[in-house]
Amino acid sequence: MSFDPKPLRWIELDLPHPDGGGRLVTLRTDGPFALRSWYFAPESDVKMELHLDRRTPEGGLTGCLHCGHAELYTRKKFNKTLGFAIVGVAALLVLVFENYWSLVAAAVIDLVLFSIARDEVVCYSCSAVHRGFGVSPRHPSFDRTIEERLKFGERAVMGEPMREGGTANAPDPEH
Repeated sequence: MSFDPKPLRWIELDLPHPDGGGRLVTLRTDGPFALRSWYFAPESDVKMELHLDRRTPEGGLTGCLHCGHAELYTRKKFNKTLGFAIVGVAALLVLVFENYWSLVAAAVIDLVLFSIARDEVVCYSCSAVHRGFGVSPRHPSFDRTIEERLKFGERAVMGEPMREGGTANAPDPEH
């Protein structure tokens, strides 16, 4: 019996349900290489194929596992409602105590929560969310020009052409 010192790294995928309606299909496995190439959507006979060729040997992503699109972006998995609630309570405390220390405390709490939040990688095309995959290659933060190109096509004002190889190891946007 051998001991593997590396703990299991759980991965999670939130994929758009094939029936639409904003529903998600959540898949959880004990690592990026434990995924099967297809799953049946819950409450449906639809077979959902995964693009497992978009995984790197290190467990990272070169594209979306759901639709295969090469352009992804990284964001924090941060509960925005909690962030707004913290600031809202701090704003109310400003009225009660007539000083601004509660706003400073709220900023510090928000910063700490944001810094410990995990990263998740999102597909520009289908909005599938990938959590727990390897960090290499790194995908930049959200870029409005990519979103506009995909949304409006030739009519995009700022849309830039797709990068060779997608967003893998691309620099962060300048804006």
